[in-house]
Amino acid sequence: MNFMWLQSFSDRISHYSESADFFIIQRYFEKIYAIHYSARSWRDRTLWYLYRALYSLIYLSYIYKTHWVLHHWQDSLSSANILGVMWFFSAVILRVAILEWHYPLMQRLQTFLNDHSYQCSHPAIVTKRAQFYRRTNRLVLAVMAINFVEIVCFTATNVMKLKDFMLQYRGAIAGGWPVQVVYGVLTMFWGGTYCMGFMVCYLLMCIFQLEIDILIQSLEDVGRSLRSGRESEAFWDNIIDRLRPHIYRLEDLSINLQHLKEVIGPIAYVQYYSTYLVIADCCFIVVSHGLSSYSIVYFISMMVFLTESFFLCHSVENLRNLKPRVASVLYDFDWMLQMQCSHDPNLSSHYRHVKRTFLLIIAQSDQPIHFSFAGIGEISMNSFAQLLEKSYSMLTFLLQFAK
Repeated sequence: MNFMWLQSFSDRISHYSESADFFIIQRYFEKIYAIHYSARSWRDRTLWYLYRALYSLIYLSYIYKTHWVLHHWQDSLSSANILGVMWFFSAVILRVAILEWHYPLMQRLQTFLNDHSYQCSHPAIVTKRAQFYRRTNRLVLAVMAINFVEIVCFTATNVMKLKDFMLQYRGAIAGGWPVQVVYGVLTMFWGGTYCMGFMVCYLLMCIFQLEIDILIQSLEDVGRSLRSGRESEAFWDNIIDRLRPHIYRLEDLSINLQHLKEVIGPIAYVQYYSTYLVIADCCFIVVSHGLSSYSIVYFISMMVFLTESFFLCHSVENLRNLKPRVASVLYDFDWMLQMQCSHDPNLSSHYRHVKRTFLLIIAQSDQPIHFSFAGIGEISMNSFAQLLEKSYSMLTFLLQFAK
């Protein structure tokens, strides 16, 4: 039975169809990492909250350890471990809370992106969506596999060697090694929720980027048919009708990108500042302890945070240029040169109407869509460059301090 289910699931994630769900894998991992689950009955809801409570107990244990450390300060390195994990888990809770709060909106965005009716009869577009579907599913599975490997490495090294990551009571280890293994695995699963939360947003941005590329490609096809000279006046007679579905698609994408900003803004805010603080903690530990089997996990975590910040800023940079890209494609139509004045009054009137329509579309499409860190600063590759610059300055300072 399980084998048949796995085979069916494998077929669904590797074969694209018009009803394909781009978020099929994400929905399973949302349940595993306690991000979201649509319970159908009170029993399901009860089990779901009990499952979430299991993660909450891990967080409460670190609140207790933080309270103990602050009142019994001894080792700065041990304190950095506990305070760093405490801040990281707090960032996880913030991210999950943001996603849960905006989940109805995200479901509407997912429904919009799963509607493949636009250009569904175009073979090249169908192929492009199919390739993206398979590639994205492989990427999500690869990220989850890497996360699983990190859980194993963390459990085999830090959990079994450092009491900072063990279950404690009054500063002493509580329970034997089976308890500590379970505690360490749940801790890393709780940490993996941060990566899964990012994947939820990143997948949305990637599919939006795909649909933007499809829109641009469709408009470029219209432009190429114009420049080929095979349709001349017949082309201009129905240019508005041919552009209408693409302009409607542009409007739909613009409206939904405005909704996407409501989710990405607070997520990016938590991402940016938690990345900076976690990197500070990781740099302090790596500088103090050097690279070893113990500190390598911190180095990997630092790289994961920086990678997430890069992908966030890079994806937003692509999305915000939707309207300027459309305006650029329309400029390439050479409509001002090809629609010369005609002595035919009817044709002249038609040309003026077409020119006016083009001017309005270009005027409305000439401004980028602005994404911000919850209203503070703009998300862009320049923001990522500033994050790298601050992180490098902090690492340099800590290296000097260590000497």
